[in-house]
Amino acid sequence: MRRILLFVFAVTLMTSCGNSDDEEMTQVKTETPDPQKQNPIPQNPDDTIASRDSMIINMLPQTRAIELTQDQKAFVEKNNDFSFSLYRAINEADSKSSNITSPLSVTYVLGMLNDGAAGVTSKELTQVLGFGDNKQAVNEYCKSLIEQAPVADPSVVLKIANIVAANQNMTLLDAFCKDMQDYYSAEVASLDFSKTSSLDYLNSWCKEKSGGMIPSIIDELNPQDLLILMNAVYFNATWTEKFDEKDTKQEAFTKADGSKETIPMMQRKARIQYNESDMFTAISLPFGSGDKWSMRILLPKEGKTTTDVINCLNSDLWGKAFWQNAQVDIKVPRFTTKSDIVLNSMVAKLGAPSVFNPDAADFSLISKNQKGLFVSLLKQKAAIEVTEKGTKTTAVTVAEMMGADMVVDKGNFYADHPFVYIIQEASSGAIFFIGTFQGN
Repeated sequence: MRRILLFVFAVTLMTSCGNSDDEEMTQVKTETPDPQKQNPIPQNPDDTIASRDSMIINMLPQTRAIELTQDQKAFVEKNNDFSFSLYRAINEADSKSSNITSPLSVTYVLGMLNDGAAGVTSKELTQVLGFGDNKQAVNEYCKSLIEQAPVADPSVVLKIANIVAANQNMTLLDAFCKDMQDYYSAEVASLDFSKTSSLDYLNSWCKEKSGGMIPSIIDELNPQDLLILMNAVYFNATWTEKFDEKDTKQEAFTKADGSKETIPMMQRKARIQYNESDMFTAISLPFGSGDKWSMRILLPKEGKTTTDVINCLNSDLWGKAFWQNAQVDIKVPRFTTKSDIVLNSMVAKLGAPSVFNPDAADFSLISKNQKGLFVSLLKQKAAIEVTEKGTKTTAVTVAEMMGADMVVDKGNFYADHPFVYIIQEASSGAIFFIGTFQGN
Protein backbone atom coordinates (compact mmCIF):
# COMPACT_ATOMS: atom_id res chain seq x y z
CA MET A 1 0.00 0.00 0.00
CA ARG A 2 2.87 2.39 0.86
CA ARG A 3 4.55 1.78 -2.48
CA ILE A 4 1.34 2.58 -4.33
CA LEU A 5 0.84 5.79 -2.36
CA LEU A 6 4.43 6.93 -2.94
CA PHE A 7 4.04 6.28 -6.66
CA VAL A 8 0.84 8.35 -6.74
CA PHE A 9 2.61 11.01 -4.73
CA ALA A 10 5.44 11.27 -7.29
CA VAL A 11 3.10 11.28 -10.30
CA THR A 12 1.00 14.04 -8.77
CA LEU A 13 3.99 16.26 -8.19
CA MET A 14 5.29 15.66 -11.70
CA THR A 15 1.95 16.58 -13.20
CA SER A 16 1.63 19.76 -11.14
CA CYS A 17 5.08 21.00 -12.17
CA GLY A 18 4.52 20.51 -15.91
CA ASN A 19 8.32 20.75 -16.39
CA SER A 20 10.27 18.10 -18.32
CA ASP A 21 13.70 19.39 -17.31
CA ASP A 22 15.62 16.59 -15.58
CA GLU A 23 17.28 18.90 -13.10
CA GLU A 24 14.02 20.47 -12.05
CA MET A 25 12.37 17.08 -11.83
CA THR A 26 15.15 15.84 -9.59
CA GLN A 27 14.68 18.88 -7.43
CA VAL A 28 10.97 18.23 -7.17
CA LYS A 29 11.51 14.60 -6.14
CA THR A 30 13.72 15.55 -3.24
CA GLU A 31 11.81 18.64 -2.18
CA THR A 32 9.67 18.38 0.94
CA PRO A 33 6.08 19.10 -0.08
CA ASP A 34 4.03 21.81 1.58
CA PRO A 35 1.12 20.12 3.35
CA GLN A 36 -1.16 23.08 2.74
CA LYS A 37 -0.45 23.09 -0.99
CA GLN A 38 -0.67 19.33 -1.31
CA ASN A 39 -3.97 18.66 0.47
CA PRO A 40 -4.85 15.54 -1.57
CA ILE A 41 -1.61 13.87 -0.45
CA PRO A 42 -0.99 13.79 3.34
CA GLN A 43 2.52 13.82 4.78
CA ASN A 44 2.16 10.38 6.31
CA PRO A 45 0.85 7.72 3.92
CA ASP A 46 -0.33 5.74 6.99
CA ASP A 47 -2.88 8.49 7.57
CA THR A 48 -4.43 7.62 4.22
CA ILE A 49 -4.54 3.92 5.13
CA ALA A 50 -6.22 4.70 8.45
CA SER A 51 -8.77 7.02 6.86
CA ARG A 52 -9.59 4.51 4.16
CA ASP A 53 -9.81 1.62 6.65
CA SER A 54 -12.27 3.63 8.71
CA MET A 55 -14.57 3.65 5.70
CA ILE A 56 -14.46 -0.15 5.22
CA ILE A 57 -17.66 -1.97 6.17
CA ASN A 58 -16.96 -5.18 8.09
CA MET A 59 -19.28 -7.81 6.62
CA LEU A 60 -17.74 -10.80 8.41
CA PRO A 61 -20.02 -12.68 10.86
CA GLN A 62 -19.59 -11.40 14.38
CA THR A 63 -19.65 -14.32 16.81
CA ARG A 64 -20.02 -13.74 20.50
CA ALA A 65 -19.39 -15.87 23.54
CA ILE A 66 -22.29 -16.95 25.75
CA GLU A 67 -21.68 -15.20 29.06
CA LEU A 68 -22.46 -17.26 32.15
CA THR A 69 -21.84 -16.63 35.83
CA GLN A 70 -19.30 -18.79 37.65
CA ASP A 71 -22.14 -20.76 39.21
CA GLN A 72 -23.76 -21.28 35.81
CA LYS A 73 -20.46 -22.52 34.35
CA ALA A 74 -20.37 -25.12 37.12
CA PHE A 75 -23.99 -25.98 36.36
CA VAL A 76 -23.07 -26.60 32.70
CA GLU A 77 -20.74 -29.41 33.78
CA LYS A 78 -23.37 -30.96 36.03
CA ASN A 79 -26.05 -30.60 33.38
CA ASN A 80 -23.71 -32.25 30.88
CA ASP A 81 -23.51 -35.20 33.27
CA PHE A 82 -27.31 -35.31 33.13
CA SER A 83 -27.03 -35.28 29.32
CA PHE A 84 -24.63 -38.22 29.27
CA SER A 85 -26.65 -40.12 31.89
CA LEU A 86 -29.88 -39.59 29.96
CA TYR A 87 -28.34 -40.83 26.74
CA ARG A 88 -26.90 -43.86 28.53
CA ALA A 89 -30.41 -44.71 29.68
CA ILE A 90 -31.72 -44.32 26.12
CA ASN A 91 -28.92 -46.51 24.79
CA GLU A 92 -29.63 -49.18 27.41
CA ALA A 93 -33.24 -49.28 26.27
CA ASP A 94 -32.22 -49.80 22.63
CA SER A 95 -28.54 -50.04 21.73
CA LYS A 96 -29.08 -51.58 18.30
CA SER A 97 -30.97 -48.70 16.68
CA SER A 98 -29.73 -45.31 15.55
CA ASN A 99 -31.23 -42.65 17.80
CA ILE A 100 -30.86 -39.01 18.69
CA THR A 101 -31.95 -36.94 21.64
CA SER A 102 -31.71 -33.35 22.82
CA PRO A 103 -30.94 -33.38 26.54
CA LEU A 104 -31.25 -29.60 26.52
CA SER A 105 -34.84 -29.87 25.32
CA VAL A 106 -35.56 -32.26 28.20
CA THR A 107 -33.85 -29.82 30.56
CA TYR A 108 -36.22 -27.06 29.48
CA VAL A 109 -39.35 -29.14 30.05
CA LEU A 110 -38.12 -30.39 33.42
CA GLY A 111 -37.12 -26.82 34.28
CA MET A 112 -40.64 -25.56 33.60
CA LEU A 113 -42.06 -28.42 35.66
CA ASN A 114 -39.61 -27.64 38.42
CA ASP A 115 -40.80 -24.04 38.58
CA GLY A 116 -44.21 -25.33 39.62
CA ALA A 117 -42.89 -28.06 41.90
CA ALA A 118 -42.41 -28.05 45.63
CA GLY A 119 -41.10 -30.34 48.36
CA VAL A 120 -39.49 -33.63 47.38
CA THR A 121 -40.47 -33.27 43.72
CA SER A 122 -38.63 -29.97 43.34
CA LYS A 123 -35.60 -31.32 45.17
CA GLU A 124 -35.46 -34.34 42.87
CA LEU A 125 -35.77 -32.31 39.69
CA THR A 126 -33.20 -29.71 40.72
CA GLN A 127 -30.64 -32.36 41.65
CA VAL A 128 -31.25 -34.50 38.56
CA LEU A 129 -30.62 -31.47 36.34
CA GLY A 130 -27.36 -30.81 38.19
CA PHE A 131 -28.31 -27.66 40.09
CA GLY A 132 -28.04 -29.03 43.64
CA ASP A 133 -30.67 -27.34 45.79
CA ASN A 134 -30.76 -24.08 43.80
CA LYS A 135 -34.18 -24.22 42.16
CA GLN A 136 -34.09 -20.64 40.89
CA ALA A 137 -30.76 -21.29 39.17
CA VAL A 138 -32.50 -23.64 36.71
CA ASN A 139 -34.75 -20.81 35.52
CA GLU A 140 -31.89 -18.33 35.21
CA TYR A 141 -29.70 -20.80 33.32
CA CYS A 142 -32.48 -21.56 30.82
CA LYS A 143 -33.13 -17.85 30.37
CA SER A 144 -29.44 -17.18 29.63
CA LEU A 145 -29.33 -19.79 26.88
CA ILE A 146 -32.61 -18.62 25.31
CA GLU A 147 -31.28 -15.07 25.10
CA GLN A 148 -27.67 -15.73 24.10
CA ALA A 149 -27.32 -19.05 22.26
CA PRO A 150 -29.34 -18.05 19.16
CA VAL A 151 -27.05 -15.05 18.55
CA ALA A 152 -23.71 -16.70 19.35
CA ASP A 153 -23.04 -17.13 15.62
CA PRO A 154 -25.25 -15.25 13.12
CA SER A 155 -24.38 -17.78 10.40
CA VAL A 156 -26.03 -20.57 12.41
CA VAL A 157 -29.80 -20.85 12.91
CA LEU A 158 -30.76 -21.86 16.45
CA LYS A 159 -34.28 -21.50 17.81
CA ILE A 160 -35.58 -22.41 21.27
CA ALA A 161 -39.33 -22.24 21.90
CA ASN A 162 -41.63 -23.20 24.77
CA ILE A 163 -45.37 -23.46 25.29
CA VAL A 164 -47.58 -24.14 28.31
CA ALA A 165 -51.17 -25.06 27.43
CA ALA A 166 -53.78 -25.57 30.14
CA ASN A 167 -57.16 -27.23 29.78
CA GLN A 168 -59.86 -24.58 30.01
CA ASN A 169 -61.06 -25.89 33.39
CA MET A 170 -57.63 -25.32 34.90
CA THR A 171 -56.57 -21.98 36.37
CA LEU A 172 -52.83 -21.36 36.47
CA LEU A 173 -51.25 -19.39 39.28
CA ASP A 174 -50.13 -15.91 38.26
CA ALA A 175 -46.60 -16.46 39.57
CA PHE A 176 -46.21 -19.63 37.49
CA CYS A 177 -47.44 -17.89 34.32
CA LYS A 178 -45.06 -14.98 34.92
CA ASP A 179 -42.07 -17.29 35.36
CA MET A 180 -42.96 -19.17 32.19
CA GLN A 181 -42.93 -15.92 30.24
CA ASP A 182 -39.98 -14.26 31.99
CA TYR A 183 -37.54 -17.19 32.11
CA TYR A 184 -38.70 -19.42 29.27
CA SER A 185 -40.27 -16.91 26.85
CA ALA A 186 -43.12 -19.40 26.79
CA GLU A 187 -46.47 -19.01 25.15
CA VAL A 188 -49.16 -19.56 27.81
CA ALA A 189 -52.49 -20.72 26.39
CA SER A 190 -55.87 -21.91 27.61
CA LEU A 191 -57.45 -24.55 25.35
CA ASP A 192 -60.47 -26.82 25.34
CA PHE A 193 -58.85 -30.24 25.35
CA SER A 194 -62.12 -31.89 24.36
CA LYS A 195 -61.92 -30.30 20.90
CA THR A 196 -59.77 -31.66 18.08
CA SER A 197 -58.83 -28.07 17.24
CA SER A 198 -56.72 -27.99 20.45
CA LEU A 199 -54.83 -31.10 19.41
CA ASP A 200 -54.32 -29.60 15.96
CA TYR A 201 -53.05 -26.36 17.49
CA LEU A 202 -50.42 -28.10 19.63
CA ASN A 203 -49.22 -30.35 16.82
CA SER A 204 -49.08 -27.36 14.45
CA TRP A 205 -46.92 -25.59 17.02
CA CYS A 206 -44.66 -28.65 17.08
CA LYS A 207 -44.38 -28.72 13.29
CA GLU A 208 -43.65 -25.01 12.99
CA LYS A 209 -41.04 -24.84 15.74
CA SER A 210 -39.25 -27.95 14.46
CA GLY A 211 -38.96 -26.51 10.97
CA GLY A 212 -41.37 -29.12 9.65
CA MET A 213 -39.09 -32.00 10.65
CA ILE A 214 -41.50 -33.25 13.36
CA PRO A 215 -45.09 -32.98 12.05
CA SER A 216 -46.74 -33.96 15.36
CA ILE A 217 -45.90 -34.95 18.93
CA ILE A 218 -49.25 -35.64 20.66
CA ASP A 219 -51.41 -38.56 19.52
CA GLU A 220 -54.51 -37.56 21.44
CA LEU A 221 -55.77 -35.39 24.28
CA ASN A 222 -57.60 -37.24 27.03
CA PRO A 223 -60.34 -35.68 29.14
CA GLN A 224 -58.06 -36.24 32.13
CA ASP A 225 -55.24 -34.17 30.61
CA LEU A 226 -54.90 -30.87 32.41
CA LEU A 227 -51.63 -29.33 31.26
CA ILE A 228 -49.25 -29.68 28.31
CA LEU A 229 -45.69 -28.33 28.48
CA MET A 230 -43.54 -28.42 25.35
CA ASN A 231 -40.10 -27.35 24.26
CA ALA A 232 -38.65 -27.28 20.76
CA VAL A 233 -35.01 -26.84 19.80
CA TYR A 234 -34.17 -26.29 16.12
CA PHE A 235 -30.63 -26.14 14.72
CA ASN A 236 -29.60 -25.57 11.10
CA ALA A 237 -26.03 -24.83 10.02
CA THR A 238 -23.69 -25.28 7.10
CA TRP A 239 -20.24 -26.72 7.57
CA THR A 240 -17.48 -24.15 7.77
CA GLU A 241 -16.04 -25.95 4.75
CA LYS A 242 -18.67 -27.95 2.85
CA PHE A 243 -18.08 -31.43 1.47
CA ASP A 244 -18.04 -31.67 -2.32
CA GLU A 245 -21.01 -33.72 -3.48
CA LYS A 246 -19.05 -35.23 -6.37
CA ASP A 247 -16.68 -36.84 -3.82
CA THR A 248 -19.54 -38.69 -2.09
CA LYS A 249 -19.41 -42.38 -2.96
CA GLN A 250 -21.41 -45.47 -2.10
CA GLU A 251 -19.30 -47.52 0.29
CA ALA A 252 -19.70 -50.41 2.72
CA PHE A 253 -20.70 -49.70 6.31
CA THR A 254 -20.13 -52.47 8.87
CA LYS A 255 -22.94 -52.70 11.43
CA ALA A 256 -22.56 -53.78 15.05
CA ASP A 257 -23.54 -57.38 14.24
CA GLY A 258 -20.89 -57.62 11.52
CA SER A 259 -23.25 -57.34 8.59
CA LYS A 260 -22.60 -54.76 5.91
CA GLU A 261 -24.73 -52.28 4.03
CA THR A 262 -23.91 -49.76 1.33
CA ILE A 263 -24.43 -46.10 2.22
CA PRO A 264 -23.38 -42.70 0.77
CA MET A 265 -20.06 -41.68 2.33
CA MET A 266 -18.91 -38.05 2.22
CA GLN A 267 -15.15 -37.66 1.84
CA ARG A 268 -12.39 -35.08 2.09
CA LYS A 269 -8.88 -34.43 3.37
CA ALA A 270 -8.68 -31.64 5.91
CA ARG A 271 -6.70 -30.01 8.67
CA ILE A 272 -9.04 -30.42 11.58
CA GLN A 273 -9.23 -30.80 15.35
CA TYR A 274 -8.53 -34.37 16.38
CA ASN A 275 -8.74 -36.29 19.66
CA GLU A 276 -7.67 -39.79 20.63
CA SER A 277 -8.16 -41.90 23.76
CA ASP A 278 -7.95 -45.58 24.65
CA MET A 279 -11.63 -45.87 23.80
CA PHE A 280 -12.08 -43.82 20.61
CA THR A 281 -10.69 -41.45 18.03
CA ALA A 282 -12.62 -38.27 17.33
CA ILE A 283 -12.82 -35.30 14.99
CA SER A 284 -14.55 -31.95 15.36
CA LEU A 285 -16.39 -30.71 12.26
CA PRO A 286 -17.04 -26.96 12.65
CA PHE A 287 -20.19 -25.11 11.60
CA GLY A 288 -20.75 -21.54 10.49
CA SER A 289 -17.94 -19.17 11.44
CA GLY A 290 -16.02 -22.12 12.86
CA ASP A 291 -15.44 -21.01 16.44
CA LYS A 292 -18.76 -21.64 18.20
CA TRP A 293 -20.58 -24.71 16.87
CA SER A 294 -19.24 -28.10 15.90
CA MET A 295 -20.23 -31.74 15.47
CA ARG A 296 -17.82 -34.04 17.28
CA ILE A 297 -17.79 -37.59 15.94
CA LEU A 298 -16.49 -40.32 18.27
CA LEU A 299 -15.41 -43.50 16.51
CA PRO A 300 -14.88 -46.57 18.77
CA LYS A 301 -11.48 -48.19 18.42
CA GLU A 302 -11.16 -51.81 17.32
CA GLY A 303 -12.68 -54.09 19.92
CA LYS A 304 -14.78 -51.29 21.41
CA THR A 305 -18.46 -50.49 20.83
CA THR A 306 -20.61 -47.40 20.85
CA THR A 307 -21.98 -48.59 24.20
CA ASP A 308 -18.43 -48.67 25.60
CA VAL A 309 -17.92 -45.09 24.43
CA ILE A 310 -21.25 -43.89 25.82
CA ASN A 311 -20.60 -45.54 29.18
CA CYS A 312 -17.22 -43.85 29.59
CA LEU A 313 -18.44 -40.31 28.93
CA ASN A 314 -18.79 -37.78 31.73
CA SER A 315 -18.35 -34.03 32.05
CA ASP A 316 -14.90 -34.33 33.64
CA LEU A 317 -13.50 -36.52 30.86
CA TRP A 318 -15.18 -34.43 28.18
CA GLY A 319 -14.03 -31.13 29.65
CA LYS A 320 -10.39 -32.26 29.81
CA ALA A 321 -10.30 -33.84 26.35
CA PHE A 322 -7.21 -32.70 24.43
CA TRP A 323 -7.95 -31.59 20.88
CA GLN A 324 -5.02 -31.02 18.53
CA ASN A 325 -4.76 -29.82 14.96
CA ALA A 326 -4.15 -32.68 12.56
CA GLN A 327 -4.40 -33.54 8.89
CA VAL A 328 -7.00 -36.25 8.46
CA ASP A 329 -8.54 -38.17 5.58
CA ILE A 330 -12.24 -38.04 6.48
CA LYS A 331 -15.14 -40.28 5.51
CA VAL A 332 -18.47 -39.50 7.14
CA PRO A 333 -21.88 -40.92 6.16
CA ARG A 334 -24.62 -38.76 4.76
CA PHE A 335 -27.55 -39.82 6.90
CA THR A 336 -30.97 -39.12 8.38
CA THR A 337 -32.13 -40.39 11.78
CA LYS A 338 -35.40 -40.04 13.68
CA SER A 339 -36.25 -40.96 17.27
CA ASP A 340 -39.45 -41.26 19.29
CA ILE A 341 -38.68 -41.98 22.95
CA VAL A 342 -40.83 -42.16 26.08
CA LEU A 343 -38.68 -40.85 28.94
CA ASN A 344 -40.78 -41.58 32.05
CA SER A 345 -38.83 -44.56 33.39
CA MET A 346 -35.46 -43.08 32.39
CA VAL A 347 -35.93 -39.78 34.24
CA ALA A 348 -37.39 -41.66 37.21
CA LYS A 349 -34.28 -43.89 37.40
CA LEU A 350 -32.02 -40.84 37.16
CA GLY A 351 -33.48 -39.60 40.43
CA ALA A 352 -36.92 -38.01 39.90
CA PRO A 353 -39.50 -40.80 40.45
CA SER A 354 -42.03 -38.64 42.29
CA VAL A 355 -42.69 -36.61 39.12
CA PHE A 356 -44.65 -39.55 37.67
CA ASN A 357 -46.27 -40.79 40.89
CA PRO A 358 -49.84 -39.52 41.52
CA ASP A 359 -49.41 -40.16 45.25
CA ALA A 360 -46.02 -38.46 45.59
CA ALA A 361 -45.81 -35.65 43.01
CA ASP A 362 -46.01 -32.11 44.37
CA PHE A 363 -46.78 -29.53 41.70
CA SER A 364 -48.74 -27.31 44.03
CA LEU A 365 -47.19 -24.10 42.60
CA ILE A 366 -48.83 -24.50 39.18
CA SER A 367 -52.59 -24.24 39.62
CA LYS A 368 -55.15 -22.58 41.83
CA ASN A 369 -57.88 -25.18 41.46
CA GLN A 370 -56.21 -28.43 40.34
CA LYS A 371 -54.47 -30.50 42.96
CA GLY A 372 -52.65 -33.79 42.73
CA LEU A 373 -50.93 -32.96 39.44
CA PHE A 374 -48.40 -35.45 38.08
CA VAL A 375 -46.68 -36.14 34.76
CA SER A 376 -48.46 -38.95 32.95
CA LEU A 377 -46.19 -38.83 29.89
CA LEU A 378 -42.75 -37.38 29.14
CA LYS A 379 -41.80 -37.93 25.51
CA GLN A 380 -39.35 -36.60 22.96
CA LYS A 381 -39.24 -36.80 19.19
CA ALA A 382 -36.02 -35.84 17.44
CA ALA A 383 -34.62 -35.83 13.91
CA ILE A 384 -31.33 -35.07 12.20
CA GLU A 385 -30.20 -34.68 8.58
CA VAL A 386 -26.46 -34.67 7.82
CA THR A 387 -25.49 -33.75 4.24
CA GLU A 388 -22.58 -32.33 2.27
CA LYS A 389 -23.86 -28.82 2.99
CA GLY A 390 -24.29 -29.11 6.74
CA THR A 391 -26.59 -30.39 9.45
CA LYS A 392 -30.22 -29.77 10.29
CA THR A 393 -31.55 -31.21 13.55
CA THR A 394 -34.46 -30.65 15.90
CA ALA A 395 -36.17 -32.08 18.97
CA VAL A 396 -39.55 -31.53 20.60
CA THR A 397 -40.16 -32.67 24.17
CA VAL A 398 -43.63 -32.83 25.71
CA ALA A 399 -44.86 -33.38 29.26
CA GLU A 400 -48.54 -34.26 29.67
CA MET A 401 -49.99 -33.72 33.14
CA MET A 402 -53.05 -35.18 34.80
CA GLY A 403 -54.57 -34.71 38.23
CA ALA A 404 -54.87 -37.41 40.85
CA ASP A 405 -57.61 -35.38 42.46
CA MET A 406 -59.74 -33.51 39.94
CA VAL A 407 -60.73 -30.34 41.77
CA VAL A 408 -63.06 -28.32 39.59
CA ASP A 409 -65.21 -25.63 41.19
CA LYS A 410 -68.78 -26.31 40.01
CA GLY A 411 -70.64 -24.79 42.96
CA ASN A 412 -72.82 -26.85 45.31
CA PHE A 413 -74.20 -30.38 45.07
CA TYR A 414 -77.01 -30.83 47.61
CA ALA A 415 -79.03 -34.03 47.18
CA ASP A 416 -82.06 -32.45 48.83
CA HIS A 417 -84.62 -33.39 46.18
CA PRO A 418 -85.47 -36.60 44.29
CA PHE A 419 -82.58 -38.17 42.39
CA VAL A 420 -81.62 -41.16 40.25
CA TYR A 421 -78.87 -43.57 41.21
CA ILE A 422 -77.01 -46.17 39.17
CA ILE A 423 -74.69 -48.95 40.34
CA GLN A 424 -72.28 -49.85 37.56
CA GLU A 425 -69.18 -52.03 37.11
CA ALA A 426 -66.36 -49.93 35.68
CA SER A 427 -64.31 -52.39 33.62
CA SER A 428 -67.27 -53.77 31.68
CA GLY A 429 -69.54 -50.74 31.85
CA ALA A 430 -72.45 -52.99 32.84
CA ILE A 431 -75.22 -51.41 34.91
CA PHE A 432 -76.22 -53.73 37.76
CA PHE A 433 -78.78 -51.54 39.46
CA ILE A 434 -80.70 -48.40 38.65
CA GLY A 435 -83.25 -46.62 40.78
CA THR A 436 -84.62 -43.36 42.09
CA PHE A 437 -84.98 -41.84 45.51
CA GLN A 438 -88.13 -39.78 46.05
CA GLY A 439 -87.79 -39.29 49.76
CA ASN A 440 -89.00 -41.38 52.69
